[in-house]
Amino acid sequence: MMKLQINGIDAFVEDNDQYLQINDVSASDLRMIWERVKTDYASYDKWLCFRNTDIPYVLLDELGAVLKDDCIEMRLYADKMNESETLGVEQVSDETFGEFATLHDERNPDMYWTGERLLRDLSKWGIFCLRLNERIANYIIMSMRHPTEAEIFCIEAYNSAECKKLIACAAKYAFGNGKSEVLYQADNDLTHEAALSIGFTVNGFYKGYMVKHI
Repeated sequence: MMKLQINGIDAFVEDNDQYLQINDVSASDLRMIWERVKTDYASYDKWLCFRNTDIPYVLLDELGAVLKDDCIEMRLYADKMNESETLGVEQVSDETFGEFATLHDERNPDMYWTGERLLRDLSKWGIFCLRLNERIANYIIMSMRHPTEAEIFCIEAYNSAECKKLIACAAKYAFGNGKSEVLYQADNDLTHEAALSIGFTVNGFYKGYMVKHI
C-alpha cells in the first residue's frame, strides 16, 4: 500500500484494488479534500479510520459512511505476557497456504485481506492455525510489516482455549522476531477476554467507516 498526500493530508492507496484509506482526519480537513477524493478516487472504496481521536460523526453521516469496524484497541508488551499453552498450533507454510486461504475466504468474504492479497508477500505475515480431524479449523492472521509492532488482523476460533492458544503463539512469534509490541483491535467478547488473559491491556478504540465508490 502506497502512502501519498491529498492537499497535504496523508492517505494510503492501493491502486490495483481500488482502495483508499485516511486515518484520524478532522472534519475540516476531510471537507477540504473530499471534492478531490471524489474526483480522483471515484471508483475506489474509501475508508476513514479513527483511533482514539475525535470522530466527525455529522460529516460521516453526510457522506453516507457506514461503520464497518468497531473495536477495542489492545496492546501487549513482551515483559507483560503471561505464559500460555500453544500445543497443537502450527504456522501456515507455503505448502499449507492454499488450504488456509480457501477457508479464510469462505469465512471472511468481505475482508480486504483475501488469500490472494496475503500471498503477494507471505513473508510479511504470521499465520497460525489449529486443526480438527486433520483439517485447518481455526486460525490467526498477524501483520509483521511494521518495523517494531506486529498487528493481529483476524482470529477465527470458537472457544476461549483455542483463541488463547492462537493469540499466544502469534505473540511469541512477534517477540521472537524483534517486535516490541503487539496490537490487536478486538471486535468480540471471546477474543477480547482471551487477549486480556494473556496480558494485553485496553488502549482505547478503533472505528473504521467505509464510503463505497461513487
